[in-house]
Amino acid sequence: MRLRPLHAAAALLLGLIAPSRTLLAQASGLLLADDTKQPRVQVTWHRADGTTSTLEAALPYASQDELRALGDNLQAFVALGGSRLEKGAGHPAGAIVRVGLVKADPDLMMFEDIAHATEVLVELRGIYFNQPALPDPDSLIQRLRYKADDVIACGLTIDQAEMFNLASHDDDMGGTILPQQARFGCLTGGEEHAGEASITVAADGEFSLRAVIPYRLLRHKGDPWSLELPGSFFEPFQFDLEFEVLPEAVAAAEGILAPDAPR
Repeated sequence: MRLRPLHAAAALLLGLIAPSRTLLAQASGLLLADDTKQPRVQVTWHRADGTTSTLEAALPYASQDELRALGDNLQAFVALGGSRLEKGAGHPAGAIVRVGLVKADPDLMMFEDIAHATEVLVELRGIYFNQPALPDPDSLIQRLRYKADDVIACGLTIDQAEMFNLASHDDDMGGTILPQQARFGCLTGGEEHAGEASITVAADGEFSLRAVIPYRLLRHKGDPWSLELPGSFFEPFQFDLEFEVLPEAVAAAEGILAPDAPR
């Protein structure tokens, strides 16, 4: 079985973590993903004509530059690592799993003919690790990336070309996310009370992500027009969903409980 190393070793070498967490990470052993098992990605949305579109594919672990066609105007990837790692906000013993959706043509709608006031369902299955592990539900984020021209045309600054929808109500990744870039708690209720996302672990150790994203959450928080009809606001050309996984012993030390098993 081939195993893919994650970010704990790099964090240890760079000295980005507190000594107590370093020792715990070393004691737990390196958390590895099993890349002999391919994850599966499924995306579903309702169309304006009353039908439903569902696109699905098995995808190998890859970088965000190694895109696979999913169908319609969507390309996808499944990767290890993400925004939390890039911003130095990950746990030293953890692993970050990310699924990304990217427009094939950035000038077309991301979800072809999507109905007004509906949601997009994104599901990721088939994630396995080399040891018992648990997801950190508060680590779940959706990162949206917008074209610089669209951001500037709306009177926003270039540092707002990224937006974050978060499960956590207060995790700004060590101050690296600006208030104008974030919707806190919007994946689990909160003031925005919009999306719903969950991560489950099956008896055989399979991790699954299920995220219901209202289409209106693709609109930039700083868009001054506050329009929600599909086609009436500028969309991201890419969005990623990511979450962090911790070895079971580390998760217990952090007070993280096992999620409900999938039905």
